[in-house]
Amino acid sequence: MPGRPAVFLDRDDTLIANRSLSAMPGLRPGDLCDPSRVSLLPGAEEGCRLLHASGLVLVVVTNQGVVARGGGTLDEVRQTNDRLRELLADPGRPGASIIDAVYACPFHPEGSVPRFTGEHLWRKPMGGMIEAAAAELGIDLRASWMIGDSERDIEAAVDAGIPRDNTILLNERVPDMLAAALVVLAGRAARTERSTVTLTAERPGVFEDPRVRDTVIATANAIAERTGLKLVEVTLDASGVSATLEAPEVVAVGFGAELRRLTDAWHRGRFGTPLWPQRRDEEGRE
Repeated sequence: MPGRPAVFLDRDDTLIANRSLSAMPGLRPGDLCDPSRVSLLPGAEEGCRLLHASGLVLVVVTNQGVVARGGGTLDEVRQTNDRLRELLADPGRPGASIIDAVYACPFHPEGSVPRFTGEHLWRKPMGGMIEAAAAELGIDLRASWMIGDSERDIEAAVDAGIPRDNTILLNERVPDMLAAALVVLAGRAARTERSTVTLTAERPGVFEDPRVRDTVIATANAIAERTGLKLVEVTLDASGVSATLEAPEVVAVGFGAELRRLTDAWHRGRFGTPLWPQRRDEEGRE
């Protein structure tokens, strides 16, 4: 299927935690090749599932110079990547993942393993991994996107032929994968389509407090501004909030998830209680 659009994803500190982990003995900070230490960052699963549901190919491209430096083997890198794919399993295909492919570059110019010591076209900020994936998976790079936490991720995408406007650097404005996914989907959305998402509060009457009402409305507007979505209307009543956007339903669902997450965190910090009912996967952890 030539010409499919894709989203290319950095791995460490984009999808999974890295800098926040303590360094293992004998390894540099940032070297991660142990599948038992793989944990998804907040928003990573939701963002990836939104992108997958919209029909986009998901490809991880990751520098793994730890192999060149002798801190890990190719097999350990593969096992770590396989663990990431397991955490992002495809419920519709037993044994499969919503991550369509993972490309890893084991080369580094300051390595100690001769086989992998030196520069390589696959090593970001060069675009070799992205170009290889496009050729092997039939991807249209001009219609594709890149999400990463480093400028080298952006430069690799541009080097491979992805438009710079289709690159997203995670930062304070776009803090995680869920926010980045909304930016991607907003950029692809047909502006004539409208969808509404509704959230029901944990307790009746919670929106009688003007602080809660104002915070929810302000948060909805802030999400729309930073993702490029057109927020048509936000309405609140005693039981919840409804937001209407010029976007497909899948985008509205993601918008609702981000609104739920941010306002729930604010309400817990301010009042010590959740604003929204807890999801099933959170039961037992409260």
